[in-house]
Parts: sequence; C-alpha cells; structure tokens
Amino acid sequence: YDFFACFEDDMRVTSDHMMNFLEMSSQIESLIHTAEKNQDEKAHVKNESTRDGSTRETPSDNAPVGNDVVDDPLTIQALKRVIPGFLRVEALDDRFESHQLRNGVLDEFTFKEKVPAHPEYGSSSASNWIDPNVCCAEDEPGRGIMKPNPVSNDIILWETNIGAAGVRKYPEPLGWMGAMPVQDIADVGSFWSGFGNIFGDALKSRPRRVDQTLGQQAGFMATRSQILFFDEICPGGFLPPYEDDQQWKGDSLQRHAVEFWSGGFQLFGQCLLNRVLSLDPKRFERQLLYHTANNKQRTKGKKLFVRANDFLGQLHTVKERAEKSIGVE
Repeated sequence: YDFFACFEDDMRVTSDHMMNFLEMSSQIESLIHTAEKNQDEKAHVKNESTRDGSTRETPSDNAPVGNDVVDDPLTIQALKRVIPGFLRVEALDDRFESHQLRNGVLDEFTFKEKVPAHPEYGSSSASNWIDPNVCCAEDEPGRGIMKPNPVSNDIILWETNIGAAGVRKYPEPLGWMGAMPVQDIADVGSFWSGFGNIFGDALKSRPRRVDQTLGQQAGFMATRSQILFFDEICPGGFLPPYEDDQQWKGDSLQRHAVEFWSGGFQLFGQCLLNRVLSLDPKRFERQLLYHTANNKQRTKGKKLFVRANDFLGQLHTVKERAEKSIGVE
C-alpha cells in the first residue's frame, strides 16, 4: 500500500484532507532534498533574518531552542520530524435555546484580549474565512445531530487554544505554519504566542502535554515512507510485532488507551513528531476534521470552545508579532 489513514469513530475524512496532506508532505520532502544539497545541510527561507545569538532566548524547559524561532534554517533531521497535523471540529448547532454556546459565548474566546484575532481574519472580518463545506458539509435535514448547511462561523474547535500554539516561517512553498503542541525535547522551534510574557501570570510557560490543549486529532495519515520512518524513530517501533519488552512490558495493548493507537498520540508523544497547520485559509480548512457525533459542544466546558476562524485569526496575530520581532513591518 502507498497510503494509510487510521481514525477513530465518528470522524469524517475526505479526499480533500488526503490530497492536502500529501501535497504538504511532498513539500516537506522537497525541503529535505534541498537541505541535503546545501553545503550546510539546512533549508533556508528567502532573505532570512540574522540575529545576534546572544540575544536569543534560552529554553526554559528541555527544548533544544527557545520560543523566539521565526525563520531560522532547518536541519534535515528537524524537517524529517515535521508532519501536517489536524484538529477536530464540530458544526455549532445552537438551534435550541438551552445550548451553552448561545448568547455571545463564542465571542469571548480564550486569550482574546492578549491575542486578538487579526483584523483581516477571524469571525468578524468577513474575509479570509474558511469554507465550512470542506470539513462539514451536510444537506437538509441533517443526519443524526449534524447541523445541515453550516456556515463558516459555525465551525468550532475545543482541543487546543492559542496559548499552546506557535508560528514559524518555513521555506517556500510551505510558508507560514502554525506549530501545534509537542514534547519539549522534540521541538524543532517556533515563535510561541506567549513569547515576551504576553500572558503574564495566566500562563507563565509553554504548555506541552496538557490534555486540554494537546490538540487531539483522533487519528493520523501517512505515506509508506512516513510509516517506515515512524517505525525507525518510535520507541519500540511503530509496526508489529512489538517485541521490545523494555518498551512494551510484554503487552503493547495493556499500557495504552485507544487514543495512543488510533488517536495519533503515539506520534506526537513518544515518536516526537512536530505537527504543523498552514496559515493559508484554503489549506487550514483542509486540516480540520469533522467529529460527526457533534456532541462535544454539549458535554465539554464552554470556555474551551473557539471558532476555527478566530483561532486562525489569532495565529495570524502571532505571525505579525513574530515578523516584528525580526524587524519586518
């Protein structure tokens, strides 16, 4: 087989998601080949910034780099650990007066004051909105509790927030990417949204493996070559048989929940991969996966939710701040 997709129940995965994943993966692979040809074995952005090393932030945890990485060159090994990520979303169905997300709740999203949505993005911008049909199209009358004909600002997420995210400028054709949470020792670097003590006492350090912001994507995709790379780098291997007793303790299923296997936790937890989200709305919308049970909006705390448009808008605000940090106005 050439391509693999493994997801939990209730997840809608379409050819749009797969084609976008393949295209982004191919572009990451091309950057690896570029780095291999360069004398310093790194991939560079065009007109990259130059900063005095003495001014760079010292990591506050076990990350190899600080939280001020913007357009630094990427090594071959770093690029090999970058993979397109996904976020679970639902279509807001607030047709019932008792719905907890009615009456402006979504207008007060997490860290709105510290990191507002960029004026050219976000739910109030009327431009650069995501297309809700890519992830969540549903005809009348709607199957189960899926909302029929959702509009752009109906698409909501709850698995992460801007406080756990960063941004980084990758060489073209990737461009600007959002950085999803990753284990500190595996971080290839990004400009954290909280750099410069933006959040104050509310968030003093970068969230790494915090359940509420981890960005559960409920599965994974991979090409044949990616699967073989996973098997090479994952502790105890990625493919069966699981014979490393030091890692699996004699029973690989006993030690881990379903999220570890079919939810993708193994990849960005133990295997130390870095997931990225495109800041291009047309790509970003193809990294949103519909949780068709559409029930988390009723069972999760209302403060966890943010419109996908507003989250993308916040990422663009962080991007603007990152550019200013390297002298780009």
